[in-house]
Amino acid sequence: MFDFENDLPPGIQCTVTAKAGFAAPQGGALAAGNWRFNTGGPFVQELRPSGGRIDEEQFFALRLNGAATPQSLQQSVSCSVEGIGERVPVRLLPPPERAALFKALGMEQGAAKDPQRYVALACNRRLPPNARVQLIYGKGVATPSGIANSVERRYDFTVREPFAVSFSCERENANAACLPIRPMSLAFNAPVPRKTAEQIRLKSGKLTLEPQFDADAGPDSAVEGVTFKTVFPERTEFTLELPKDFKDASGRPLRNADSFPLKVSTGPMPPLAKFAAAPFGIVERFAEPDSGPLLPVTLRNVEPALRTQALTPGRVGEISPRTDAEILAWIDKVARYEQWNVPRAAARLEVKQPLPRVLKPEDKDQVEARMLSLLAGQTGVRNMELPRPAADEPRPFEVVGIPLTPGFHVVEIASPLLGRSLLDERHGAQRTMYVRTSALVTNIAVHFKLGRENAMAW
Repeated sequence: MFDFENDLPPGIQCTVTAKAGFAAPQGGALAAGNWRFNTGGPFVQELRPSGGRIDEEQFFALRLNGAATPQSLQQSVSCSVEGIGERVPVRLLPPPERAALFKALGMEQGAAKDPQRYVALACNRRLPPNARVQLIYGKGVATPSGIANSVERRYDFTVREPFAVSFSCERENANAACLPIRPMSLAFNAPVPRKTAEQIRLKSGKLTLEPQFDADAGPDSAVEGVTFKTVFPERTEFTLELPKDFKDASGRPLRNADSFPLKVSTGPMPPLAKFAAAPFGIVERFAEPDSGPLLPVTLRNVEPALRTQALTPGRVGEISPRTDAEILAWIDKVARYEQWNVPRAAARLEVKQPLPRVLKPEDKDQVEARMLSLLAGQTGVRNMELPRPAADEPRPFEVVGIPLTPGFHVVEIASPLLGRSLLDERHGAQRTMYVRTSALVTNIAVHFKLGRENAMAW
């Protein structure tokens, strides 16, 4: 067996001739004669792009393992396009476009050194959007010596979708208006010059808003969307306006241009019940000497008579967290139920209420923690009255202080309004959401400060 020192390029004809007297180890002489073979035609070593989404007038760059004649490439390479019953021929790019393509891909040095190994071509027609396309490197691609490729190779692509713009905003549910406290966004399915996107406006009455961009999007860059970030007025109608002849970076017109100007609107501020510190906080006992210690909670658009419960150091005979072990166990439990989901098996042991039904098979082992009450059915729990708003309507945006006594407390708020707004409607109209925290009311605290060289505790 013989091997060449280096790989041979395609298109080489070889002849093996037996020398006189060449014999096998057993002594038998090798019959005289010649054996001929060749190294075959050129094949593709690298293709750019190698797959995925392509442009309607996509250019392809091929690096072959050896030189190929333009005539054989023109005859043997073609495109297969979904919806077209015949192969589409290719066109070889003229020198200026060819040089620009190889420079953009970082292949200019190799193309200059061995130009017949590098091929730049395109399908000889505009490709339809969303169509599946194959670049067919067929049999017959030949070297200058006339030796042709004998194996066909196909490369799969998909033409990108028509240029379109889509609007999105965060909502309480699919049928609700946009949340006033969350951004509004436009997404482009193809890059758009930033200078064009800067002309988009969001208008309402006397209010005109300009889009915002990421910090790394330079003035001459292309962007894939814009965002309007502010606190919008409630229950307000807006109009999204695009500049005239809005096109992407490839010059394609907008497919859904008839959807603009687009009317959008904001709804009321979403319900909110949020403790200042969760799942655990420390309340200074003498911070409010006139009113006593207060646990702050931020409320907005929830029930005037908000049901609030607390597990506190109670009356004689009540079970309440008093020992360090009991307090630490409750802190751990509240922290675990601060997560989005908790294991359903653990919830069955710790929650004294029926668990919500499973909505999706993949969630059968989990349950949403905010649907569960940790205090329902517990002993040592008392109901608490929060200050009511002046009118018997959903609460305005306000911070309310919940009065507490010295010691450790677990406080939980139940709100059907929050449930209807934030929980899956498949759980029924009576769904309730729970918000909780734990707090320690004390005049004793340990402070710790860590420095680069030492630390201090007091």
